Amino acid sequence: MWSKSRRELFLACPRWWIIRYGINQGNWDRSTSKKWHSMSDIRPYWDLMLRSCKQTIFERLEDLQMNVEWSQLYTERRIRENLTNKLSQQQKIMSIHEIVGTKNAIDDNLELNNVNVENLLKNAIKRIDALWNTDIIQALTNRYHKQWMVFERTEYGSVNGIDLYCGPDIAVKMQNHWHLIRIDMQGKKDSCFEEEEAMAMVSWIRGKYNLPILANKFVIRIIAWRYGFWNQHRFNSSEQKLTQSTHLIESDINQMQIMLSKLGDDNSMSQIPLAKKTSTCRKCALRESCPGGSNLSSGIMQQSVLELAELS
Repeated sequence: MWSKSRRELFLACPRWWIIRYGINQGNWDRSTSKKWHSMSDIRPYWDLMLRSCKQTIFERLEDLQMNVEWSQLYTERRIRENLTNKLSQQQKIMSIHEIVGTKNAIDDNLELNNVNVENLLKNAIKRIDALWNTDIIQALTNRYHKQWMVFERTEYGSVNGIDLYCGPDIAVKMQNHWHLIRIDMQGKKDSCFEEEEAMAMVSWIRGKYNLPILANKFVIRIIAWRYGFWNQHRFNSSEQKLTQSTHLIESDINQMQIMLSKLGDDNSMSQIPLAKKTSTCRKCALRESCPGGSNLSSGIMQQSVLELAELS
């Protein structure tokens, strides 16, 4: 199974990816596997704000499709409700860790004791208001485009037998082309693989919903929040780019399978690499039990020793 978020996590920290998606939890007792899996999905409050913001954007777009427009007051109410729900859901997960004795470590790792809900809401509203002032959303609001769809990426596609969860957020028909739009809530620095990653949207959607099969009938548009503004990137689709994207996906899946093969029968992760950057560790609730949690450089050296010991 491939998605952009899974790829990003795999590249950022294979160990976190293993616990979140790949570990054979059947080798652990039920309580242990539940604890690790739930810990892997605990997020800093900032990430919960971004998820709530994206959810609110989808809800507003879906209503816009039905010719229902939101007021500013209603938008603010919805984002508050969505954020409150996500905070409540995470608190329920945290209650499990309070029982098993891991709550305090998670609180300290992710600074969950300090939450400023109003500041989170302010940032979310700023993003949504700015998005609604972009040219593409304004065009939809003003009914310039008659054919457009909203997707939540819960439906999977397939390429060469690989399940894909990488649909666009919005598809809009403009003249003779369909524009596939992805909204990136926390845009990272430009990746050299940005086009190949984004072209996976074409693999996911072509031939569905009576859309074209030919790759050159699509245009890719990325709307990414960077440095306090929505930045837009646009490029044309082609069969050559689609082939390159497919190769990237196949290579990723191959590397993921190799990584899984390094996992011991007892779920030992001594050969699973640690994070590339300490910034990844700061977002991880598993830091307390990770050899690189308190000092990544030291953890990497410690793991190298373990790998050599297993090979000898």
